[in-house]
Amino acid sequence: MGNSCLGKRWLLFFFALALFYKIYACFQVPAVTSDVLRQLGYASHAIDNNFGIYTTTAIDFKPEVWTRYWSNQTYIYPPVTLLFFYFFSIFHLGIFWVKITLTIVDLFCTYLFYKYVSKLAAVLFFCAPVMLWYSSHEGQFEVIQTLFIILNALAIKNRQWRLSGFYFAISIQVKQLGLLIAPWMLYEMWREKSVSGKSFYSILIQVAQGVVLGFIPFLMFYIRTPYLLLLPVTQGSNLIYNPFSWIFVMGRLFSWNPKWLIYWNAVFTYTPLIILLIAIFRWKKKEKIISAIPLVSFWFLIKSLKWGQFWYTIINPGFIFCLSRKKLIHLLLCLHLLQCLHSTVSIIYKPIGSVESQESRNIMKSCMFTCNPQQLIPTAHPVQGKAAASG
Repeated sequence: MGNSCLGKRWLLFFFALALFYKIYACFQVPAVTSDVLRQLGYASHAIDNNFGIYTTTAIDFKPEVWTRYWSNQTYIYPPVTLLFFYFFSIFHLGIFWVKITLTIVDLFCTYLFYKYVSKLAAVLFFCAPVMLWYSSHEGQFEVIQTLFIILNALAIKNRQWRLSGFYFAISIQVKQLGLLIAPWMLYEMWREKSVSGKSFYSILIQVAQGVVLGFIPFLMFYIRTPYLLLLPVTQGSNLIYNPFSWIFVMGRLFSWNPKWLIYWNAVFTYTPLIILLIAIFRWKKKEKIISAIPLVSFWFLIKSLKWGQFWYTIINPGFIFCLSRKKLIHLLLCLHLLQCLHSTVSIIYKPIGSVESQESRNIMKSCMFTCNPQQLIPTAHPVQGKAAASG
């Protein structure tokens, strides 16, 4: 009993410590990426030209200051992400309000882990350095994707098929990585046929209804740009950089990353794959094996991209939620704590590697609480956000 109370107190302590840092981080100017300002800039033009935002590049909106970041890059994020930032841009809400909202989303994901897995899982999720740094400090939006993957996983487990289809549609319109849940989703739909006696066709109709409902609010964007979900493939960055690449001896893939960080990233991204593959070979129940496919696919994809970033791993816990064995979930969430040493160093010491220029940070500082991206006054010299990567 005493050990149990002590354990709960430690969990509460680490949760409170992480919450304190996240609130503090929301007040800080982003240090290693200017993506949040570029998102607000694009979003301020979301419905211009009859929803034609996906036919433009940043340079089309010169001389607005945010267009100096990746000027020739088209907007490649789906409509849910675009309209998330549009809400802040139309009310001239600045970077702080974006980051505090993402932190609230983070808290809701934590609650779902607490309610449906365990207190330990919730605290492990909430304390992950990549969430502390890249979500609350830098304003990367991937936690929204995590939320809708978790909600979709819950709907699948609860056999709420229309809701599952809806969350699936929203998820892939935040970022296309939500598509990785599809094999498990289809298998569970097929398995439901033998459990409840419903036909696969009737279940498929329910899911399709939810998917259609999830796409209807964004229909105007698809009328103007029908292929917009393919933009990351057709219009993505031509740069080569991936700190989690399979081939961790190829220096050109890792840019500024020192060897110790490259090897650390390799160990803690190979390890979950090895653990999952061992578990798959040991499991006898097909449903457990299939539930691991989204997470295995996620790591295979992340390690195979020619352009990747540290903050992509924020999505990892969403696919962990698809699993059913608590011990495995806890183990993988422990590894998640260690998968972004760059974030840990940035929090404890200082940002290393590619960082934003002082001029860039000054621009973002002026936009912390109120921000009208269309009225930012240009400076004398162009700014190129070093870490403001597309994706």
